[in-house]
Amino acid sequence: MMRSRLLAAFAAMSLGLATPALQAQSCGVERWSVKTGTDADVGLVNLSSQQTNTIATMRSWPAPSPIPANNRVSPYETTVWVLNATLTQYKLESDSDIHLVLQDASGLTMIAEIPLPSCVGSSSPFLSGITNARAQFNAVYTATTSFQTANVPVKLTGIGMFDFLHGQTGVAPNGIELHPVIDIQFNPGTSNTVTASINSPASNVTIASGTAVSFSGSATDSSSSATLSYSWAFGDGATATGATASHTYTNTGTSPVSYTATFTATDNTGVSNSATRTVTVNPPAANTVTASITTPSGNVTIASGTAQSFVGSATDSSSSATLTYSWTFGDGGTASTASASHTYTNSGTSAVTYTATFKATDNTGVSSSATRTITVNPAGANTVTASITMPSGNVTIASGTAQSFAGSATDSSSSATLTYNWTFGDGGTASTASASHTYTNTGTSAVTYTATFKATDNTGVSSTASRTITVNPAAANTVTATITTPSGNVTIASGTNQAFAGSATDSSSSATLTYGWNFGDGSTATGASASHVFTNTGTSAITRTVTFTATDNTGVSSSATRSITVNPAPTGGTQLLLNPGFENGSVSWSNYSSVGGGGTVISSDMTNEPSHSGSWDAWLNGWGKTDTDTLSQNVAIPSTATSATLSFWLHIDTAETSTTTAYDKLTVQVQTSSGTVLATLATFSNLNAASGYTQYTYDLSAYKGQTVKIYLKGTEDSSYQTSFVVDDFALNVQ
Repeated sequence: MMRSRLLAAFAAMSLGLATPALQAQSCGVERWSVKTGTDADVGLVNLSSQQTNTIATMRSWPAPSPIPANNRVSPYETTVWVLNATLTQYKLESDSDIHLVLQDASGLTMIAEIPLPSCVGSSSPFLSGITNARAQFNAVYTATTSFQTANVPVKLTGIGMFDFLHGQTGVAPNGIELHPVIDIQFNPGTSNTVTASINSPASNVTIASGTAVSFSGSATDSSSSATLSYSWAFGDGATATGATASHTYTNTGTSPVSYTATFTATDNTGVSNSATRTVTVNPPAANTVTASITTPSGNVTIASGTAQSFVGSATDSSSSATLTYSWTFGDGGTASTASASHTYTNSGTSAVTYTATFKATDNTGVSSSATRTITVNPAGANTVTASITMPSGNVTIASGTAQSFAGSATDSSSSATLTYNWTFGDGGTASTASASHTYTNTGTSAVTYTATFKATDNTGVSSTASRTITVNPAAANTVTATITTPSGNVTIASGTNQAFAGSATDSSSSATLTYGWNFGDGSTATGASASHVFTNTGTSAITRTVTFTATDNTGVSSSATRSITVNPAPTGGTQLLLNPGFENGSVSWSNYSSVGGGGTVISSDMTNEPSHSGSWDAWLNGWGKTDTDTLSQNVAIPSTATSATLSFWLHIDTAETSTTTAYDKLTVQVQTSSGTVLATLATFSNLNAASGYTQYTYDLSAYKGQTVKIYLKGTEDSSYQTSFVVDDFALNVQ
């Protein structure tokens, strides 16, 4: 009976069963300057102008020949394009780009790419947009090195770029892409509306290098059932998640540098909105000026015709600096001294509010400002002054805390009567001078509310005072992760398939947990148990930190680690196996197939399963029916050997479609010459199928002075073939 292994192999390839190892992230090379905006022609791109286009039109553009390495093809690569399309798939590429496959209503596709901000030069005018787009995408999806399906409407803004054709998924015939993407909106046609705002800093700021700026943002969603997530892009490549953040800006140059800090709120439907602040960072050598107002000590309410006294002061980090001062009183009046007096008038019938600004500027041009709010009642009106006595200042409390409040007020008219009102910032109110209010926070980040006390007299004149109440989230679940296998740090040989097992506990009995592994060499895995082949192509031992992370459904996580020291692969020495590459057929090897009959494992069928080298290999299983194949050779390892290392090359292809169940297996063992199992070196299965051969290496130093059997056993179930093809064995001793 002929075996249909070739057809099965092609079927496996067409089903995408190969699982290449994850690679460590790096930055790109080809046309990288054009892709990231550091090329010679980037000044030709007008970021303030955008043109809407379609996939069909962009695919019709003529591809340049040749494609310039560091210049742009106008107008295709000098225009900011806007595309509305469907995002069908996405993937994290080896050059750290997020690869997006776009499709229009006719099924035409093209590619868009979002670079990693740290791969983009700081001089690029695209950096802020790339950082923003990356944050927008990461708020909704998590890209891995395998393609994932999205199938959601998107609105993309990006710059055109012709790429070289090399079989990319979704590529346009002419290689045109949106590269880089500088803005992405998910579900742009949705009825939800997200409105983001930045609360702190309240306006654009100028700071000294090394200053930590506190940021806080908030957002509203037109859908009451929507949930929001938040992210920050600070403009210098750094990012953060959450509504509040702190970031330290540095400037090592000699001139001020301005960054755009972007706060993005994204709801669970993919709708997002952003707000920005400009942060100008002075160089380290710049003076720092700090201005303050001492009189009045706070915001005030005065009667029309009152001469208000103002006193300001300032400090300068440079002892040799000279300062000049100015006041703008908000009603057109000014002064150019540190102390001043200004008379406010109000000829109307309602109170009018002005902002008085004190500015100090030193002789290097560095300045700082401080403000007071001056409320001017109309002529003849009473003056009300409200104050808060409890809490005595801004406070931070735990979720579920009942906060006590007390306010008081004075009225310039002895015959006036006063009424009081509190608004607690979360929708709660009270109509007494003293009140208690319970704040709750069901989220995972602190939330800040402004509690306002208002006193109003019987003539309608009022005054307010406020406190900031920060509410920490309710106590989160506690997750504790541990690694059970290996029980401690281990040292292994290059090529060893190391098994791992982890477990975790959660303080909440109702929580559900998910698990993930990071093997320290760029590879990852999911699940509580995993295995990974560690390799070392160098000449010295290397150490990998393996991290096991358990995360519960509330987002709380815990990690545990193991150190895996990987010795280098052995070189030189004496090779003990006979006929290691099977080029003499079955000589020196015992092999058997329960389907093929005596001696059908060692094969010269180079058409269906080519060898790693030469014209022979050992082909175990691949029948698509119940089968057991074996391959073995006895070998004596000298007691005088200082090391003993077994290696071989393995290729696996399969027609199995499962990505979770190992139906067909290959076990590699060390046995005594009589067949007693000394150790199982590895177990492979249909889940390890991949294109090409992979070398595996194992340390057999523990068996010096013994005659051992190198034993391979392949088992196959009743359907769908899996072929285990081995070649070029070696057992090297030194």
